[in-house]
Amino acid sequence: MLVFDGDCAFCSRAVQFVLAHELVHGLGHGLAHQQRSDLLFVPRDSELGRSLRRQYSLERVESLLWVEDGQAFIEFDSVAHTAAYVGGIYARLAAAAARCLPRPLLNGAYRLFARIRKRVALRPRHCLLLTAAQQQRFLQ
Repeated sequence: MLVFDGDCAFCSRAVQFVLAHELVHGLGHGLAHQQRSDLLFVPRDSELGRSLRRQYSLERVESLLWVEDGQAFIEFDSVAHTAAYVGGIYARLAAAAARCLPRPLLNGAYRLFARIRKRVALRPRHCLLLTAAQQQRFLQ
């Protein structure tokens, strides 16, 4: 489950990116890529989003929140889990960053961007049009 800031244009674009790129990546040649559809999305200020943030004592955290198997991941870890879900080059880049850079640096960079994200992201030119199946994955 990915808890995101629904009022942030950058965060909304990140969700759009995940929806556009969520593939099960086959190994080897000849294996078709299949669309994934198992990730649920929750706006952070929705009733469920507030409840999840309270449950994990993360009400004050300005971060994406990745919830999986009873654990909540924030800051760089939430990005790394999201990248792993999307797969491909994004998963490899996040894994390389985690191996090569100290976690305090990665989390510090995340926190810095989280503070300025609403100022640097322009509003989308068009709204995301979700399929019926995608709409069911957005929880309130």
